[in-house]
Amino acid sequence: LNPMNESVPIDTLDKSEPVAPRHEPAANDSADHGTADEATQIQKERFIPVSRFAVIDRVHRQENWPAEEFDDIKYLLNYLAAWRHQSYTEQLFKLKEAYLPFSPDRDTVQVLNYSRQQMDEKRQRLVDYLKSIVIQANYQEITEADINAYFEAQSPYGLKLKVDLDEFDELLLFSRGSSTRVYQKRDWRWLYLRKSETVEPIFQRLFLLIKLKPHSIRIEEIMRAESCTQEKAHSILKKKRRNLPEDATSDHVYLKLFKNINQSDLEMLFPNTEVEFRLFDKVRLGLTAGGGTVASVMGTATKVLAATNPVALAGALAGLIGVIFRQVMKFFNQRNVYMMVLAQNLYFHNLANNRGVLTLLSDRAEEEDIKEDLLLYTYLCQYDVPKGQLFMAKRAIESYIKSEFDVYVDYDIDDALSRLDRDGLVIQDTDEVLSVIRPREAIAILENKWVNCIRERSDSGDLQVVKPESA
Repeated sequence: LNPMNESVPIDTLDKSEPVAPRHEPAANDSADHGTADEATQIQKERFIPVSRFAVIDRVHRQENWPAEEFDDIKYLLNYLAAWRHQSYTEQLFKLKEAYLPFSPDRDTVQVLNYSRQQMDEKRQRLVDYLKSIVIQANYQEITEADINAYFEAQSPYGLKLKVDLDEFDELLLFSRGSSTRVYQKRDWRWLYLRKSETVEPIFQRLFLLIKLKPHSIRIEEIMRAESCTQEKAHSILKKKRRNLPEDATSDHVYLKLFKNINQSDLEMLFPNTEVEFRLFDKVRLGLTAGGGTVASVMGTATKVLAATNPVALAGALAGLIGVIFRQVMKFFNQRNVYMMVLAQNLYFHNLANNRGVLTLLSDRAEEEDIKEDLLLYTYLCQYDVPKGQLFMAKRAIESYIKSEFDVYVDYDIDDALSRLDRDGLVIQDTDEVLSVIRPREAIAILENKWVNCIRERSDSGDLQVVKPESA
């Protein structure tokens, strides 16, 4: 019996921290992320970038298990996954109920009314609940300091964006998975005759939660910051929110999930993003538009001074107006190009919105829990681990993942152990040595849990529970 690879028992494993790995993009991401030559040093994440089915396939090998346990272990692994799915189904039901008062997409009649204080309490519970689900899905929080640092980075699309974070009452930003993407653009150093390559770090997944501040509160903040009247503050706020749709209010909580977003393009995700001209664009348009306009004005002035015919005078003035209009339109056309790039990137990188985000996050959190639990259970089937040496088991499982799937992870052993222990599958003897219930007995324990769960749902008239086939 050796499900976790004989080369990584805890008594022989090196206790030192591994060097930050070179991350190789997954095969299905190669078109977006470039080749292995663009791999970069990244910090390990808790996210395990392989499916549960791949984990089950690797740990359930004939040579790893005694003949009498081979069928039992596969059934147990699938049974445990089904039990996790049931618990997350319950959580998702409660999460959707908590989100309903704040959903901008609801199509049901609002029957229940709450006071402002009740709504604030419900919103805080919703935010806390969402944060826990996102963390359970092995996302990592991006702090406000990190956000500002990403805002300072230069976008490969040539966009200069501006976002006012003071507009938001609630702001959560989490990422999962890092990789790179290669861009090619013509280099001015080669007179635009040759292209140069730049490697941009990307977030493979990004979760965003935002809620606008109430209008009255934002007015007061602007009055204090600008030392202006209420009327002036109202005008400033109207300008700040001019790009928002009319139905965007502070009563709603907006949820977004994106894929493969450049770290330098983080501003694109926010609804109050403003497109500004880069210094290069200002200089270029200033030279072309300004120079052309000055030349036209001088030419027109010469014609006006020399003109004796009213028709010729009118023609010269019309020509001047046309030149000015054409130069002004260059500015607007350049801005439209920027907006098109912005829209295209959001269109092709958007994964889910609002209620759809809840389902996707719950599914991802369930998937991560299942993989962590399967790895720990099969490891403890092989090795008894003193409780004080859990970190050694953690290193062994990380080494196994690296050897089997060629990926580096920061395995969350404490989280997995707490779930297996809660299910009654972990044994701790008097010497605080941890082991697990063998597969056949573990199946019986989970069977009993399913029976109790179905009985509770039947007694309460709750939703039907779908139990897996019996062993």
